[in-house]
Amino acid sequence: MSIEATPLVVENSSQQVEDADSVKDLMRQISDSLRNRSTSQRIDLTQSQLNSLVGFAQRAQKNFNGRVNIAKQGAGFYATYKLPANPLGRYINLDLLLLPGDGIALEHVKVGAMAIPGQWAISVMTQLIDWYTGSDIATQFIDQVENIAMTEQKMTISIRPIAVFLRELNTVKEGLSRTGDEELSLRTAFYLKYLQELDIGKKSTAQSLAKFIGPVFAQAQKRSNYDTAPKENEAAIMALAIYAGHYRFANFVGNVQPIANKIAMPKTPPMLANRADLNQHFIFSAGIKLLSEQGLSIAIGEFKELMDRGNGGSGYSFVDLSADFAGVKFAQTATEPEKAQQLQALLANSMDEALFFPNIKGLPEGLSKAAFTKQFNEVDSPEYLKLVQEIHRRVDALAIHQ
Repeated sequence: MSIEATPLVVENSSQQVEDADSVKDLMRQISDSLRNRSTSQRIDLTQSQLNSLVGFAQRAQKNFNGRVNIAKQGAGFYATYKLPANPLGRYINLDLLLLPGDGIALEHVKVGAMAIPGQWAISVMTQLIDWYTGSDIATQFIDQVENIAMTEQKMTISIRPIAVFLRELNTVKEGLSRTGDEELSLRTAFYLKYLQELDIGKKSTAQSLAKFIGPVFAQAQKRSNYDTAPKENEAAIMALAIYAGHYRFANFVGNVQPIANKIAMPKTPPMLANRADLNQHFIFSAGIKLLSEQGLSIAIGEFKELMDRGNGGSGYSFVDLSADFAGVKFAQTATEPEKAQQLQALLANSMDEALFFPNIKGLPEGLSKAAFTKQFNEVDSPEYLKLVQEIHRRVDALAIHQ
């Protein structure tokens, strides 16, 4: 009953993400609500913002398709997931209708031919999450929403103060992280401590990320055999993501900081191609690749560039995108069993960026939305795809991927 022969939703993700720059305003609202957590908040969401996020999800997961429609009577969320070939059908279709009013109220949840009463679906999902986490975090989440108002193509969510909820969420997160990969946590802690002790990180001038990667992969090489090399490389990259990217990556691997209540980080952020922003793009993408599917890592980088096309943004940058692609490919190669030790041998004690970071010469950047549209029309146009393929060619040609 849940699987059907035809899709409910067929959308073009390249058109959906065209308004990605509008999502910046939503991000600012969410950031403000986190800063002002002791007071009630209102968050405005537009149909175009939500469909841009749906488009982002489609670009991360090619089998997913979605659409959001907001009207005075309610907000419809529609999704289709394409299954592998099978005798039962190819598509799982989801139809959810959110109603305006106090709290969170669903009119219905339809999965294929099955129609489930909305409030019953909320109750079951809430109980399952509370049971899984050993808390009442889902119940608290539902209670946070005071009211949802809707007009054509826009909804406003009124939220009660979230300070207590965030504290409880952090407690739940810590409890779940203790059940994670202890082996990865221990390995990551070793490499993070090693990075913290490197003299290069104590310099007041910005250093190339290669000067951190070389020593770390020398250590990984010493600690590895064929079977363990991918795991050592994974931990080394996670340590680099925490140290040279952002300390919050540690949230995904556990308590790995070498000194309690102190963040391990270099005195000055590292660079790639003499730019600190490219180091961030590279190492963030590598870390996200380890925590997710490759499609998500690339989609995050692309969506961030689309957001930057709007007023106040830095503009669409194919240079940044090349750093994202390079970071994803770096993590992918480092954790492939047949390539892991070869990568270690190339990088160990090397300070050569050209081994893992591509040539960025001639790649356009700083494109406003108008300039991007004039040159490429839209994402996935032949012109756009040609340039993306050129970036992939440059990344694939790097020595560590041969």
